[in-house]
Amino acid sequence: MSDDGRRRQLFAIGFLGFVALGTPVAALGVAWAQMQRGFGVSLESLGLVMVALLLGRVLVSVYSGNLASRMGVGNYLLAGSLLMLTGFAGVATASGLLPLIALHTLLGVGVTVLNTGINIHAAAHYSGGRMNLLHTGFGLGSALGPLIVTLVVFQLGLNWRWSYVIFFLPQLGLTLLLARTRQSWKLNGKPASGESAQPLRRSLRLAPVWFGMLLFFLHGGIQHGAGALGNSLMIDGRGIAPDQAGLWVSIFWAGLTIGRVLTGVLVERIGNNRFMRFSMLLTIVGTLLFQANLGESPTFAGIALIGLTLAPVLPLLLADTPGRVGAAHSPNTVGLQIGSSGVGMAILPALMAVVAERVGLETIGVGLLLIALLSFLVHEGLLALERRLALPASLSPAP
Repeated sequence: MSDDGRRRQLFAIGFLGFVALGTPVAALGVAWAQMQRGFGVSLESLGLVMVALLLGRVLVSVYSGNLASRMGVGNYLLAGSLLMLTGFAGVATASGLLPLIALHTLLGVGVTVLNTGINIHAAAHYSGGRMNLLHTGFGLGSALGPLIVTLVVFQLGLNWRWSYVIFFLPQLGLTLLLARTRQSWKLNGKPASGESAQPLRRSLRLAPVWFGMLLFFLHGGIQHGAGALGNSLMIDGRGIAPDQAGLWVSIFWAGLTIGRVLTGVLVERIGNNRFMRFSMLLTIVGTLLFQANLGESPTFAGIALIGLTLAPVLPLLLADTPGRVGAAHSPNTVGLQIGSSGVGMAILPALMAVVAERVGLETIGVGLLLIALLSFLVHEGLLALERRLALPASLSPAP
């Protein structure tokens, strides 16, 4: 196979990998209502499951650059896919809350390994536009996850466990593809100016690394908070029919796909930083609509706009990582950022769930608005730091 053919093949497999990554994360928000009734637990238990996704995830992310280097990126990706395969099979047969928590810990590790592996490879090879097109797979998987649960439970009248059986089957296919191509996943990009790969402690001395970690933390929190808790707010807080709420949660996740396709087409003309600023401002508008509780139509418009405008944030930040910290620090930084996203996905929605249980479900919308505002301010701080240090506004690998 030619080099171009091999690149296209790896891009396609990476795309399928992101579809697999998005499906279980998004499905949990819709499936949880059924799990909660089946296991006889409260909404707060969702926070425990989210924290379980975090356990083991942080260390894997922090040391992902080192692990991928030692194992080889292909073997690293294969290990992550195998862990996810095991997690899907386990969740489908879980007998109670404690096994469910343990299995989501395993699933979280697998998701993180696959996620960091694909992104470490992509950050070395793709521009912001290509990175967004690659990440449309996550949006597609995130839209399919809730739709599959809604179809299985509400249309076919089956137990929610069958949803995870469905998730298992394409994951098996992905695992076989990764096993076949594991020798082809190489980091051809070389550190600039003769630099060598840097130890983690040196990467942590760079201010852009910390800005990136905070932005990923907030992004993970608002994305997973809207996807997982938005369904509970619409059904239990505002009396919206479960199938209709599930549809709009799917539309929220579909927005990630649509937004990333649009970004892939437009961002090269507008510039990464301008596009990010515009998107973050529209996210604030979306959270205002969702929080205001002005009726079903503004609520639906709000959650759809949040999904659409969150879409470019993570891919553009990843694509800009080598330009902001240098190629030698990029693998460490990618892992730290993805780990921070996982922490945000676990902690911020869990915190919002606890507050909602005690104060009221409408606090979920307030929490999403506050995170959107803080994200905008942190990004502006990063741009101010770049201007002060005279760094390029946007520097990313050639497509």
